Amino acid sequence: MSKMQEGVRRIGVQKRLILLSISAIVVAISMPGMVSSIFVWFGLVPLFFALKNTSVWRSLFFGWYFGIIYIAISMYWLLPTLIKNIALFNGFPEFLGVLAFVMLIIIEGFFFGIFGFFYTFFENRNERVPSILHVLSVAGIYTLVEFLRGYGALGFTGSRLSDALYRQIGTIQLTSFIGTLGLTFLIFIVNYLIYSFFMERKFKSLTVVASIVAGSYIFSFIFPYFISPNSGKALTIGAVQPNVTVSQRYLMNQNEIFKDVEWGIKDLNGKTHIIFFPEGTFESEISNTNVYFNLVDLLKKDDMRAIIGYPSVKDGKIYNSAGFFDGNGIEGIYSKHILVPFTETLPYPQIFGAFGFLKLAQFFTPGKNFTIFSFEGTKFSTQICFESYFGWLSRKFTDDGAQFLVVITDDSWFDQRTALVQHFAQSVMRAVENRKWMVQVADTGITGIINPYG
Repeated sequence: MSKMQEGVRRIGVQKRLILLSISAIVVAISMPGMVSSIFVWFGLVPLFFALKNTSVWRSLFFGWYFGIIYIAISMYWLLPTLIKNIALFNGFPEFLGVLAFVMLIIIEGFFFGIFGFFYTFFENRNERVPSILHVLSVAGIYTLVEFLRGYGALGFTGSRLSDALYRQIGTIQLTSFIGTLGLTFLIFIVNYLIYSFFMERKFKSLTVVASIVAGSYIFSFIFPYFISPNSGKALTIGAVQPNVTVSQRYLMNQNEIFKDVEWGIKDLNGKTHIIFFPEGTFESEISNTNVYFNLVDLLKKDDMRAIIGYPSVKDGKIYNSAGFFDGNGIEGIYSKHILVPFTETLPYPQIFGAFGFLKLAQFFTPGKNFTIFSFEGTKFSTQICFESYFGWLSRKFTDDGAQFLVVITDDSWFDQRTALVQHFAQSVMRAVENRKWMVQVADTGITGIINPYG
């Protein structure tokens, strides 16, 4: 047994908690909008030391503790968002926003507790497992837990390890083959090999790590020079970012909002085929209203088309929708499938019924159809806000024939730049995964067009 192994065996609970805190902080600051992606390659190493030579139940607690700290830091921007908006829209005391944030990090953190449990369970039985298979197995456990974290009515994929590399253009090309979970798997392996080097002094592990990390950054530097210009049919699009905060918009009536829409359409007249407006451009149903007829007349006069976000109503149910409008009316409509838990929908009401007060505006009904819009033979899809975090939905639209992808979003809820960057990073990943152009249109925040290489 090496001195390092003997030292780890004698680590007390207090020192393990310190190691877990360090690990959570280091990984968190690698996320988009934080400090640097470089930290993601070794941030998990203290976590492995903290989980060494302990019971599975202690590892459940240690992993949970790590997850709570990690999510709290990497998604710190949710705390002021919840505090401000719960007070603003519901008139509730600000401490309820803190309560909601604590509930979130406890739920999200628990998945890392599950990882800790099974990681230690497997580590304690690794004597008969070849080293390569062992590394792949523990990486597989972490990746499986990340998959489960994004599943179900409470599912969320934010702060995934792969997010840290969204600006490493060369490295993220791997996601077109293995997805973000595959890239997460690779990042975990690098972390574990560094840990193995400290434990066993295997310089071969360090050589592999250096090759992967250095290769990642070198390839990301040179890759853009090898991207060929995109060939195919050209389509000119326009995007309108109103820069109206959510609190301002809720005080505006439809006619006031329409003036911004009218300005955008007239300003882009003759310059574009389709204009995209953000999620929730209108805060109420516009069908069969004066605004609707004025919009249709304007589009008909200028021979324009527009995607506009608004809450649609059908059979007494309210949907968070994107309508495709032209001079004849609504050509098609897509309604958001994946709703934000507690703010747009109440998940598992039998369990969380008491938390219905967190609703910031209104609860929506999830959409059922995977609508593909078409213009002059070019097909595209329009996802809404939170949905860009879920790769399966973009793949569904791509498989159904979408030739480019769009996400319209209302990011005016967030005052912190980190939230905006982390959301935009998802669009980068979706573009590369599907090898499609991606358009993000925000109410405030980041509006941009991403090519198929990110």
